[in-house]
Amino acid sequence: MFNVEMLPAQRGDCLWLTYGSTSDPHHVLIDAGPSETIATLVPELEQRIAALPGRTNRLELLAMSHIDADHIQGVVSLLSDPRRLRFFRDVWFNAFKHLPAPDTLGAPDGERLTRIMEEEPRRWNKAFRSGPAVIPDDGPLPTVTLEGGLEVTILSPTNEGLRKLAPKWERECKKAGLLPGHGAEVPRAQQRTDILGWNVDVMASMPYRRDRAEANGSSIAFIAEYGGKRLLCGADAHSEVLEKSLDRLGAGPHQFAAVKLSHHGSKANLSPGLLERVRSRNWLVSTNGAKFGHPDPEALARVISTQRRPIFHLNYVTRHVADLIENAGDDYTVRLPRKSRDGSHESGLVVRLQ
Repeated sequence: MFNVEMLPAQRGDCLWLTYGSTSDPHHVLIDAGPSETIATLVPELEQRIAALPGRTNRLELLAMSHIDADHIQGVVSLLSDPRRLRFFRDVWFNAFKHLPAPDTLGAPDGERLTRIMEEEPRRWNKAFRSGPAVIPDDGPLPTVTLEGGLEVTILSPTNEGLRKLAPKWERECKKAGLLPGHGAEVPRAQQRTDILGWNVDVMASMPYRRDRAEANGSSIAFIAEYGGKRLLCGADAHSEVLEKSLDRLGAGPHQFAAVKLSHHGSKANLSPGLLERVRSRNWLVSTNGAKFGHPDPEALARVISTQRRPIFHLNYVTRHVADLIENAGDDYTVRLPRKSRDGSHESGLVVRLQ
């Protein structure tokens, strides 16, 4: 068994991986959405964790990909009682102390999570001996085998990606009036008109312009492998970093059972070069499109034009994916959340990889 579930994190990410046998399942949580979903998503996570057996180590890993609000704020809320850290065997989170430059500060939510992690430091980046979750400039990529046999190969970030984050992190921390690197108190508790129409050839041929956001460049992205099935968890990572990491794993294209599109399907995070290196039938789009209108049709068109009859798995049905759904057919298909009794689609979706 190897399943990935895209939980309803609205514009953000919250992935729940389950692997192992039905009698001995293991779990990984990746991110937990923005503040908008704290009242709905965090209670669901609490219920899931409460239902798992054991007093500690109920989940093998909590991977906090990076400090953008739509990924980190739910984690801060979930862990607002630091005793909950004991439910996770390891927590991956690159904070102030992990940045290469020693004189940088931390952004507000990063500082809040830092304060939480200091309560259980032995569970903080345990797989990396408390150092940063980062790939080396050369040599083999870091690979971690979790309890139960899930093999995780880190693809991002680089040391340079963390270094570039530092100035922005510093500015945000100063604006919030936070003490450098010492944590922060934890609270308890776009419109767009598409004039192109749905023309895959036209959209796929649009020029690619790369993402340069510092926070996205610091994303922890990885390959999770179990039972011969591989899942590419792209977080919000830069395509160029993923390209180079995949090249270090050998000649491509690399086969995956599923790919979680980086940055919710942004056209700036899915380069032609990355698609040359990747082959998959299943493409996961985790977002409701709020604020930035993701996924971008150009990114979807690039997948359609380079992959053989891809299947798009959507955890929300919104106007941003209406054209994608309406034009599904011979070239690609879509998988949607189940319908409620009133005919509307629910949110969240399970993708079974094995």
